[in-house]
Amino acid sequence: MPDPTTEKLNETVLKEIVSSWLYSPSGLGCILTPEISKTVSNPRPDAVGIRHVGGELNGDFEVVSVVIRPSTSRFISACGEANAHSIHADRTYLACYLGSEEFDEEQIDIALHLGIGLLRIGSNKQCQRTLPAPLTRTQKLSRATLLHQLGLVVCQLCAVSFSLFPENEQDDAVLWNEGWADRFGRIRNESVYDRRHLCSDCVRNIRGLRSEADNP
Repeated sequence: MPDPTTEKLNETVLKEIVSSWLYSPSGLGCILTPEISKTVSNPRPDAVGIRHVGGELNGDFEVVSVVIRPSTSRFISACGEANAHSIHADRTYLACYLGSEEFDEEQIDIALHLGIGLLRIGSNKQCQRTLPAPLTRTQKLSRATLLHQLGLVVCQLCAVSFSLFPENEQDDAVLWNEGWADRFGRIRNESVYDRRHLCSDCVRNIRGLRSEADNP
């Protein structure tokens, strides 16, 4: 029987393990774990989760980015790469396959210093969180760009994230800001690209308010 500490798992399997943990209620309970296409710009994550953190009085979500490695080789460099994802992700993790081993104290201290979380992938092909990731201060434009490259947008009213390409038809809306684009010289080839999105829930609520106003 091979030593579990030296057994290697391929990249696809590692990504599936991490994505399952992101989505699982026993993991982070993310509502979405979108596919990462090659069109996603650098720093490109190996896995992403969209986690709902809103409540009854507000809508909010977190973008969770994960860098995945088959071992702890070049650990500090991998931690630095994970830290770079704080430009567009609210929480960033480094996931490493460790077999039957654990992260040591020095590795945990490095992750703490760089403000990233650690995920351990064991020989049982299960993902466990060794160190929670703290909240980062993302760049709003970089975060919005990553979401759009993942096929996601943010509702301008309730601040939830939703898919541009849903499996079922949805009654969302796009607002084209021609005046705003013209003011800042962003009209190209007589076309407007500045847009804002409303989710289907907010569109339905607005229509309900209009109906009430028309029929007092």
